[in-house]
Parts: sequence; C-alpha cells; structure tokens
Amino acid sequence: MHSFIQFLFPILCLFVLFIGEVHSQTRPKDTGKNTKTTDQTPNTIPVPKESEPAKDPNAPTTGTTTPVPETGNVDTTTPPTTEEADRFKDLDNKNGIVVTGSRGERRLKDSAVATEVISRKRIEQTGARNLGEVLDTQLGINVTPFFGGSQIQMLGLDSKYVLFLVDGQRVAGRLNNTIDLTRFKVQNIERIEIVKGSSSSLYGADAIGGVINIITKQAEKPEHYQFRTSYGNGRQTNFGTQGEKNMIADVGFKNEFVATNFFGGFNQSAAYDLDPKTPATTGNAFQDANIGGNMIFNPDGPLKVKTGINYLNRNQAGIDSRANGGVFDRTNLTNDFLGLGAIEYAYGKRNMVSFRGNFSRWENHYKLDQRNSNELDVKELTNEFSSQGVAQIDHEINNDHMITAGVESYSEELQSDRLQRRNAYRTRRAAFIQDEWVLWRQGFVWRLVPGVRHDVDSQFGGQTTPKIATKVDITSNLVFRASYGKGFRPPSFRELYLRFENPGVGYVVDGNDKLRPEKSTTVNADIEYTPYKFWTLSLSVFRNDITDLIQYSFGTRTSEFANFQLKNVQRAYTRGVEAGSRVRFLKYFALELGYNQTDTRDLTTDRPLEGRALHQGTMNFFVNAPGGWEFALRAKRLDKRPFYSTTNEFTAGSSTALIDQQTKSVEENNKVVYGKAFTLLNVRMEKKFFDGRMSLFLGVDNVLDQYELTYNPIRPRFYYGGLQATF
Repeated sequence: MHSFIQFLFPILCLFVLFIGEVHSQTRPKDTGKNTKTTDQTPNTIPVPKESEPAKDPNAPTTGTTTPVPETGNVDTTTPPTTEEADRFKDLDNKNGIVVTGSRGERRLKDSAVATEVISRKRIEQTGARNLGEVLDTQLGINVTPFFGGSQIQMLGLDSKYVLFLVDGQRVAGRLNNTIDLTRFKVQNIERIEIVKGSSSSLYGADAIGGVINIITKQAEKPEHYQFRTSYGNGRQTNFGTQGEKNMIADVGFKNEFVATNFFGGFNQSAAYDLDPKTPATTGNAFQDANIGGNMIFNPDGPLKVKTGINYLNRNQAGIDSRANGGVFDRTNLTNDFLGLGAIEYAYGKRNMVSFRGNFSRWENHYKLDQRNSNELDVKELTNEFSSQGVAQIDHEINNDHMITAGVESYSEELQSDRLQRRNAYRTRRAAFIQDEWVLWRQGFVWRLVPGVRHDVDSQFGGQTTPKIATKVDITSNLVFRASYGKGFRPPSFRELYLRFENPGVGYVVDGNDKLRPEKSTTVNADIEYTPYKFWTLSLSVFRNDITDLIQYSFGTRTSEFANFQLKNVQRAYTRGVEAGSRVRFLKYFALELGYNQTDTRDLTTDRPLEGRALHQGTMNFFVNAPGGWEFALRAKRLDKRPFYSTTNEFTAGSSTALIDQQTKSVEENNKVVYGKAFTLLNVRMEKKFFDGRMSLFLGVDNVLDQYELTYNPIRPRFYYGGLQATF
C-alpha cells in the first residue's frame, strides 16, 4: 500500500496542476477585438447542415457524397464552438458515418439500428492495448479472462453469440467457441462499431447477441508516421520482474493514385499469479508480433480497389497443477492470418455496387508437458480455414426508399487433433435484402426498415431470419427506436466432433454430431433524449429468447477423468434495461454514466445463467485541458455472479479455469456460490508536446487491486508508462 501511495501521489499533483491551468484558461480574455469563428479550421469538425451531405472526418474518402434525407425537425440550437467540437468529437459526433447496422454507409443520427461508436480518440484516451481493454468499461459488456486471453459477454450472452468483423468481414479462430479479444491490437483500429441485438437478417449465423465491427485505419494525409512504446509492471509477488513491454509503429501515405497504411508491433508480458503458494499461474505469459496494412487504389474516385492483410504470431505459456501434485507446463503457439479485398463502384448520389472477399487461417499448436514424466503429455495441432465472398448493391430508388441486397458465400474447414474426425468442412450460401423506408416527414420523421435473409447450410439446411426495425425522430432532440428479429447459430465443429482430454486438470469433453442449431427471438427498444447540445440521455430495454441451447452435460466419471458431452437440452432467456447519460461541461470535461440490469434464466433448471451479474454500473470521465493535458478515469462496478460447480476437485482448485464455464452442470453440483462483487478502476494521464506531435503518458489499471482467484481472476494492480510520437 505504501508503494502504491508513492506512485499515486505524483499523479494527483499533476492532476491538480492542470486543473488549475484549466481554470485559468476558462476565464474570458479581452483581446480588444471582435472574434469570429470560421466555418472550418485545421483539426475542426464541420457540423453539416441538414441539407448538406454528411461527412465523417475519420472515415476514408469515398469520392461521392451521401445525401442527408430531409427531416421534419430542424435542429436550431446553437452548435458548440469548433474547439469544443474537436475536443469531444467522439462524444457527440452524430453526423459521423457508420456501416454496421445497415451494412452500408449511413449517418449515425439517421441509422434505424442503434449503433455505439468508439472512436480513435477515445481508444487513445483509455490507454488500452487491445480490444478487450477497450470494451471493458462499455455499458452492457463484460470482459472476462479465460485461458486463451479475454472473452466477452454482451447483454447476458456469451462470446459465441457475438459476431466479430474486421472491416465488415468475418474473422476465424475461435478457441472453445470464443474469440480472444487480445488478438486485436489497437494500433490499427480507427474505430469500433457495436450493434447490440440480433443482426442475423444481414449477417447470418452467430449474430444472435450482436455484432462488433473493427474498422481499421486508412491513410488520410500525404504522409503519416507514428511510434509508441510503453512498459508496465506490478507487485513482484504477482508479476515477477519481467513486466510488460509494448512497441508499435504505423506509417501512411496518400496521393491521387493510392492510399496506404502499414503497421507493426511487438508485445511481451510476464505471467501473473494470484496464488503464489501454488506452482500454477493465473494469467499466461505471452509474446506476440503482428504486422499488416491496407492499400486503396484510386482513393478519391468512384471506382476503388481495396486490399488488406493482418498477421499475428503469438506464443503463450502457463503452468497448471493438480491436487495430486502433478505440475504441467502449457504452451499455445498461434499464427493468425487474415487477407481482405474489395472492389467498390459508387454511382449516383448514394448508390454503390461492391464485391468483397476474405481468406483467414488460424493455426494453433497446443502442448501440455508434465514435469518429471511424459505419461500425461499432450501435443495437438489445430488449423482453421475460412473464406467469404459477398456481392452487394445499395440503391436509392427515391428519397423514401434505399434498398440493400446481396448474396454471400462462406466456407469453413477445421483440421484438429481434438476432433473425433480429423477434418471437418462445410459451406453456407445466403441471400439478403433490406429496405430503408421513410414513411412520414410531416412534423416528425418515421423510418421503417424491414429485412430478411435466407441461409442454406451444407449440414443443417435452410434457415430464414427476418427482422424489422423502426426509428421515429419525434422532435429534433428526441428519438425512439425498436426492432424485432430472429437469429440462429449452427453448432461449431468443436461442438459436433470434439474429443478433448486434459489430464492437467482431469476431464474429457466429447462433441455430439446430433446437435441442432440454436435459434433466437430478440426484441429491442430504446429512446434517446438530447435536452441540450452537451447532454444526452438514453434508455433501452431488450429480451433474447434462445431455444435448443447447446450446453455441456455431465456424463460418467472414471477413476481419473470426468466426462462431459454436449446436448440440446435447454431453453433460456436474457432480458434487461440500460440507462445512460453523456454530458460535456465547462468546455474541457466529459462524463459518461451508465447502468445495466440483466436478468437471465435457464428455463430447464429455472436458475440464472452462470457467471452473469444482475447489476452493472459504468463511469467514464475525461478531461481535455489546455496545454496538452489529458486525464481519463474509467470505472466498472459488477454485482455478484452465480456459479454452480465449486466442489469439483478438478475445477475448484484450478487457478487457470481450463474448463469453459458451460462445462459445469446440475448433475455435478446443485450448490450455488456467488462470486464477489467488485469495482474495476483505471486511471491515465497524458501530456502532449510540440503541438501534439509527442506525448508522455502514465497510468494505473485495477487501482483498487480487486480480484478473486476462482471467479474473477483478472490482472492485479498494474502500473505503466510510455511515450508516443506522431509526424
């Protein structure tokens, strides 16, 4: 505690200093001249008029403009100054362009599907190093550690129900049906778009809980160079002496012929240990290197050709132990490759024909080595391949109808030593159509968006997923949205054919080739009220009903191993309410508050779903002060969570949680134990120099040092600092 106070004291001193500078800068200065705000200055976001096309300063230039539909309510309130708009553009830039909710470029304020946007500026303010750290304090999202990295829960649903995209295209590589969020480094992320609720009518399988779309950086300037490095560590009893090192760089160029952006990074971190009394580690040590980039040919013309690649090499290591004294060294060597390509032709006002494709390969070498013995050693190789092709047209029939239609082909293949059959392959063909229809413009604006998609899976046949959404601009500052949709998720290859033994913990998991696809019905509604330009209030409700839920069921036990098998045995629902407030005040401050209540129920056992908190609160506080000072405080409060399998000798004593949470069943243990409620608090401070071209930053993650070995094995208090240079 004494060392923590020593570290925190200079942070508090610096904070007091720049608060004083803020106070001095907020006093009006008499220059003796009348000042006039120009329409557009460097680093300023122009606020489009209702009759002008919307343009997102962070989005790539398309060469065409997107006309803004007429509205029945004209916002006549005084816009903020250009300085304020630039400082908090990520907070209230409703004129920004989003693509995920409608699968095409739309202005955020016009989207009938509620879309949350995390901008590049916000990502930098948080100090996050990967996607998991960015999402950790988002309302309605909970990020939890697992042995492969970190995973997400969104609106009470696991990661396997959330579809992850990069520039609108699927990514492969699920470990235990989970996308590891630490795979995605922030240096190449321009923004993140989040759509909560079923999106299967546009994206098909796996989008029951929503979609998270990672939009990558694209060159906007003739030349751009950026370098960033950081180092961090915590208590030696938890982290040792190695600490965490990060180095990243990106470079971009743009002219009339081509726009390119390339990046590279190296990250290394020691393992952390929440129970130093045992040989087992809690969090993995890792070392990874990633490179990638994209190119856009004819960036300002109507016809564009886009290409992109991303490659990650990662080596993770951890130690497992059993109650009988066995100690195992565990390693995962992963190679992750994603290649993207697209041809886009824009015509008319906001019409476009596009052809997109991607190829992904995810390779994982898993090794479990028992110390002083080779009796229970395990070596496994897994290769996952996927490819996707989409042809799509966005066509404006008239001012009241915008049609989006397309066809899609998707194939996936899995080769793994963990499968009962060494190789599994399937394809999925689909067609989709959506109409964005403006029904009314007199006094208020009413949009209706019906859509439907039909998928034909080579294993499970046809699946039709309709959706209807509506948006009503009641006044210029009061908006209502609602949607109803169907979704489905076919069983993964692992769920169908898995045969996995883990002697390090003592269990066997078998798949089931008789499984049926999971199906869902989702209802969402939200209302957003902006009483002033600087203040927005929101309230939303949701419900997801899932049938044929795939869960692990406890089978038999031998003298050495417990056996689990997957079955369609359950029905479940998640439902809840979200409330949020975003306010900008005194020119330099922004505060976001949120509350989420998520009620879940397994209708087969009549119990809450495991690991879900009923209550969650979030707070994000940002200061962008004169003189280049920035401060960020992010907090999350999570209520207690139910767990049902604490007495299993092969799970309760394991500090690495190798069994997925869903492997715990009623037959194992009917006792309910609650993980403790906890508060996660992260702080960060940054000072910019040379007109923002260089900055120094330092911060503390998990300031309150709250964790729990069995149910909340997050990283203990962690200090870091670094520098960034931009040219």
